[in-house]
Amino acid sequence: MTGSFDYQGLYDRIAGIYGLTAPLWWGYVARALSWVPVEGPVLEIGPGPGYLLAVLARRGPACGLDLSPRMLRQARRRLARASLQAPLIQGEAAHLPFANESFQAVVLTFTFSAIPDGLGALQEIRRILRLGGRVVIVDAGIPQNRNRMALFLARQWERFGDRMRDEAALMEEVGLAAVHREEFGPWRCMRVVVGEK
Repeated sequence: MTGSFDYQGLYDRIAGIYGLTAPLWWGYVARALSWVPVEGPVLEIGPGPGYLLAVLARRGPACGLDLSPRMLRQARRRLARASLQAPLIQGEAAHLPFANESFQAVVLTFTFSAIPDGLGALQEIRRILRLGGRVVIVDAGIPQNRNRMALFLARQWERFGDRMRDEAALMEEVGLAAVHREEFGPWRCMRVVVGEK
């Protein structure tokens, strides 16, 4: 379930604008790449307009799952223009339509904070990861130094329905080992968190 907030409607409405502004975020999104293994199939949850998914599909087998049909259409067009193949599926992160141990890696960039059931999503991610597989989350968050500007920005994200979470603690709770956590960006208001099964 997506909860009471209509995330699908929101992302369908902003898909066009999101696609145009996505390149501005590329430097932050691309931080995930060094943590995503090249071998084995990769699932991107929330590929949006498909910039990262296209890079992943060039490296090897990749798949995208998004709640928004309009975002999936953008990703499909981007892949087609680049002559790349990657299955695109509409679905929810807390109810992944994949068999156990299907993927070597799962990546989410600026998606995890918008998932209402973060714990349920990580349980599902753990289920579909192969032994030794990796989950990579890049998202906004509250830094450890809790500086005022980062706290202000976090509150703005929350006004749009996002949730500021401790991803590493949630990973550990579902049985994933949190192996890396790094804060970056302006006021250290973003982070990459990596978990392994």
